[in-house]
Amino acid sequence: MARAAVCSAGSWGTAVAKILTDAGADVIVHARRPEIVDAINTGHRNLAYWPDVELPSSVAATTEPAAALDGADYLVQG
Repeated sequence: MARAAVCSAGSWGTAVAKILTDAGADVIVHARRPEIVDAINTGHRNLAYWPDVELPSSVAATTEPAAALDGADYLVQG
């Protein structure tokens, strides 16, 4: 399975993360704000931008850029 890093946790990055998971990729989103990371990892939602959209469990988030890029086959930068 492909692994994609999305370097943006805003509305655009969150939408792209969902599209990539729908296409079969595991996705890690880089976010600057820890509360967004926590919401994505625990509740599968980005409450700041898309509160009504549930993200698949194959979307994870981190505040660490190196962790987002580690092992990524693809990079999407917003």
